[in-house]
Amino acid sequence: RKNMVLALCLGLLGIAVHQTGSLRRVLYSSTLYQTCDISTISLPNQPIIPVFAASYPGSGSQMAHYLYEALTGIESGDEWYHRGDTYDHITIKTHYPARKHQIEGSRLMQRAIVLIRNPLHSIPSYHNYLYERDHKIPDHTTKAPVDAWIKWRDEHFDEEIVSWKDHLVYWTVGYVQDDKLIVSYERLVDNKMGPIETIRIANFLGRSDGIDVVPPSHIPCVWDKVVNYKRIEVDENGDEIADSDGKSDGDGGHDDEDTERRLTYNRHLYDEHGNRLDKNNQGTQLIVKRRLVYLSPDDPAHPGHSHRDGDQVYAFTKPQLETIRSTLNVLRGRFLTEYTLVVMLSGYIEEVNEELRKL
Repeated sequence: RKNMVLALCLGLLGIAVHQTGSLRRVLYSSTLYQTCDISTISLPNQPIIPVFAASYPGSGSQMAHYLYEALTGIESGDEWYHRGDTYDHITIKTHYPARKHQIEGSRLMQRAIVLIRNPLHSIPSYHNYLYERDHKIPDHTTKAPVDAWIKWRDEHFDEEIVSWKDHLVYWTVGYVQDDKLIVSYERLVDNKMGPIETIRIANFLGRSDGIDVVPPSHIPCVWDKVVNYKRIEVDENGDEIADSDGKSDGDGGHDDEDTERRLTYNRHLYDEHGNRLDKNNQGTQLIVKRRLVYLSPDDPAHPGHSHRDGDQVYAFTKPQLETIRSTLNVLRGRFLTEYTLVVMLSGYIEEVNEELRKL
């Protein structure tokens, strides 16, 4: 059955597979990966209603943000800087209700992509973000010391596991089946499942009015260039654009200082001839240029790994692991009709069981 599913997915891509063993070789051929260009994004040709891009903090939302752009050629937005009623973003990222800030002007937004990640990893990842922010360390560069993790974990675990659960319930219950797509971070960064998960995303986004997604045959290439490449925005001279303090976009909440810094950051846009344009120039197609730098799957900065320096291992206590398992079991039982979500939660439960067996 698994082979049949994979073959069907490859059929969508227009790729002939004669034997299961050739799957990896076909999907990841370097020739196929050279057939797409995701270096530019532009404004839509007509007003579009954005899709909610929902996730608990620490779940890989920035990588998904780039993927939505690459699949459609339209800019993705952020709840802190963009509104839902400007009608010029493919998605708008939100951590609501895990974090209380809501997207303004979202009355007409009726569809959602829900990105989930095992709380075994998303909660420590979120703590690392908070540690870097509180110590004014650039995002995704440093792992928090284990003693800092333990202190924060024991003070906030109960709150955060409830927040993780409530976030998933909010987005799962609040939208009918056709208006939501639940995506697994673990699958998205997996070499075998990543392109297949990306097909699901492309199909979902392609159902939005006014949206054209990349051809199915380009999807493995798009996935590769989002997951395996670092995206760098460049100015008119081809030089990298960076924040004043060199920080990248975080995957957690925002404080006033961080918000102020980001709001003063100006990303320039260019036409197809490389001429700098004013975003308020009506009637002109605006393009953001990007340069791509390849990241080996073994590179620590690869999305499948932590971006942060250090070999710290963040563990949970036995009672905490049992609470995580119980929470996942309750969710799985509640959403038995959500087949894809049940499979994801079952995988998370098995990973928690593995951690318990080590104790």
